[in-house]
Amino acid sequence: MSQKIYTYNPLNNYNLAIKKLSANNIRPTKQRRILAKILFDKGDRHISAEELYIEVKKENRKISLATIYNTLKQFTQIGLLKELLIDQNKSIYCTNHDEHYHLYIEDEGKIIDIPKNNIDLNIPEIPACLNFHNVDIIVRVRTQKNKLKN
Repeated sequence: MSQKIYTYNPLNNYNLAIKKLSANNIRPTKQRRILAKILFDKGDRHISAEELYIEVKKENRKISLATIYNTLKQFTQIGLLKELLIDQNKSIYCTNHDEHYHLYIEDEGKIIDIPKNNIDLNIPEIPACLNFHNVDIIVRVRTQKNKLKN
């Protein structure tokens, strides 16, 4: 039986996430490492706490949904994830750190990244007493499959 050998890459997303946890005085516990591995080893993605919980279960890991919610909040606070508030009862977490916006297909629950240069913004002049921080845009659409037929 042969096992695949992985070389250590200090610049992969998982290792960068673990390093950022330590830099923010958050202990990289076994549960946080497992969640970071699942989140960041699959490239840029959008995931809810419930979907992450299902992936954790598929890997036969025992992490409660409450721990997943708490960890996602911590990861968001230190900048590892971006939280997208889809509605008052649903958040989706984005692992993509490039500046971008989101297209949300409501009836499919699907989110697609929109490159920043694909949306033209005309932001008014900001008063000198304020600093520009961020622009979050979620474009919400629905498919036409439910359109009434004549």
